[in-house]
Amino acid sequence: MKFLTAVANALLVANVALATPLSAGKQEAIRALRARSSARQSNRYQGNYDTQIINGTAAVTSSNWGGVALVTSGVTEVTGTFTVPKPTKPSGGSSSTQYCGAAWVGIDGYSDSDLIQTGVLWCVQGTTYLYEAWYEYLPASLVAYSGITVTSGSVVTVTAVKTGTNSGTTSLTSGGKTVTHTFTGQSSPLPGTSAEWIVEDFESNGALVPFANFGTVTFTGASALVNGVTETPGGNSGTIIILEQSNTALTSTTVSGSTVTVVYE
Repeated sequence: MKFLTAVANALLVANVALATPLSAGKQEAIRALRARSSARQSNRYQGNYDTQIINGTAAVTSSNWGGVALVTSGVTEVTGTFTVPKPTKPSGGSSSTQYCGAAWVGIDGYSDSDLIQTGVLWCVQGTTYLYEAWYEYLPASLVAYSGITVTSGSVVTVTAVKTGTNSGTTSLTSGGKTVTHTFTGQSSPLPGTSAEWIVEDFESNGALVPFANFGTVTFTGASALVNGVTETPGGNSGTIIILEQSNTALTSTTVSGSTVTVVYE
């Protein structure tokens, strides 16, 4: 696709001054994110539905998601605001390894293979960093927004809207600039059965990428439009998702009203 090629070229030019493997690795990171959409399971919730209770809120585990899902029906919009973190290598990690992660809001994906989402990805390798704002509608590939730049400390507001059975829009606002994308006539429908506020460890080449220590990501103003009524993730339908790998929890989440806080453990 010509648009994707243009974006890829612009990204590489923007990073020509970076004399580290992430200069070329930036495009590879985006290719990795695109690749996850080719296997529809790679982007959705990967975990079990064995529910536990944390501070009165239902909680489940996942190998790739940490955050909160509002599990209901009739979801047509989800939004939230967060500050892009500055990732670091995890304890015991290597400065020669690329560690990544992403934060996003989306509709569907928790209990089905359909998902519209938008957010920011980050990677770190040594002292070099990558940040990218993006949107996606499964099973199509992830696309970087054109005309906007984000970095650690950027405050971003992200919104995904279901406008029809097979259509929707995404938007991202940061630094006084808003970028949007409209999807129409998609091959995959949106049932509207969940809204999510997530920090993700995404896949590359069939395996989860090394997960960066992101510190804390706090979604504020988190809400979803459900059957025409505004609901928050702190409501009765909210489910905490704990990102857990090798029987070790890598994230914890607290939720109160319209605030979702995801912490790297």
